Amino acid sequence: METTAASRRWCGARDPVAFSRWVADRAAGVGPHLAPVIRVGRCPQGHLAAEVLHAATRSLEDTLDVLGVPTEGVAVTLTVPLLELAARARSGAVELGVVALGAVGVDETGAILVADRPPGAVDACADGLPAAPGAESGAEPGPSSRAQAGPSTRVQAGPSTREQAGPSTRVQAGPPHPRDLDGARQLVTAARMVWDRVDSRSEARRTLDPALDAARDGDADTVAGALDLVVGAAPPRPVRWSTPGPTFPDEEPAGTGAPAHDQIGPDGVVGMLIRAVLDVLERGVPAGHRRRVPVRHVVVGAVVTGGLVTAATHLR
Repeated sequence: METTAASRRWCGARDPVAFSRWVADRAAGVGPHLAPVIRVGRCPQGHLAAEVLHAATRSLEDTLDVLGVPTEGVAVTLTVPLLELAARARSGAVELGVVALGAVGVDETGAILVADRPPGAVDACADGLPAAPGAESGAEPGPSSRAQAGPSTRVQAGPSTREQAGPSTRVQAGPPHPRDLDGARQLVTAARMVWDRVDSRSEARRTLDPALDAARDGDADTVAGALDLVVGAAPPRPVRWSTPGPTFPDEEPAGTGAPAHDQIGPDGVVGMLIRAVLDVLERGVPAGHRRRVPVRHVVVGAVVTGGLVTAATHLR
C-alpha cells in the first residue's frame, strides 16, 4: 500500500457536547469500517481528547484509478459498507462526523475504512491557547468575541491598519454548507462515485443511479432501499490489486525484465530465496504435513541411492 498506519488526536474545544457524544459512541465499537478510538483523555487545556487510529489505506479515488472499470461484483463489495453506514447514521444508530472524500479508503484486503472528522472537534490543544470555535470554518466572531476585544483593541486598528487590510481581507469565507457536514450524504456520494466507474451499459445502473441520487438527501428508508438494490445487483467479488497489462502487444508486462533494486533487498525475490534456503538448512526438508527430514539425512540418502544405481548399472 502507498500509505502507512497513523493516529490523530482530537479534542472537543469547539463543541464539547457533540464531541463527547461521538467519543462515547465510537469507543463502544461500531464495526470494522469506521476508524476506532484507541485512547481517551484530556488535552493540556482540560478538554476531552481522543486518539483515533487511521489504518494504512489507499484513497477510494486512487483505488478506482487502479481498478479501472470495476465489475459489478467489485462495486457491490465497495459500496455495501458505505450504504450500511449511511443508513445507520440516518437512523441515528451511529454518530457520524464529517466525511471528506479522502477520508474514505480501501485497505490491502479490499475492505472499506472511513475516518470521519468528529463533530465539534479540533486538533488536540498543545500547551498554548486552544483553537477558537469557528476558526477553522472561517466563521465570523460572535458577540462574546467582540466584547472581549475592548476599546484598546479598537484604538490600535488605525487608518494604517485599514490600508494594509485590502478588499480581499474584508471578504471572509462563511461557514460550510450544512449539506457538506452531513457524513451520511458524503458516504452515499462515495458509493455513487464507485458506480459511476462501472460500465454504463450495465443493466444494474439503470435502477441504481436514480436510487443513489435520491438517497443522498433521503431518509433512512430511502438509503436502505438503495442498499437493497445494490445487494441484489450482483454477487460480491473481492478487490484484487493486480498489475496492469501492457498497453501495446509488443511491450513487456510491468515488472518483467531486469530486477529492480528493491527486489534484491530483504523483501525482494533474492531475499525470499535466502530465507527459504536458511529455513531448509535449520529445520530440515518438509516431508508431509508436520514432519521434516534433516538435510544431512537427505544428503546421505541421495549419495547411497546414487551409489546403488551406479553399481546396478555396471553389473548389467
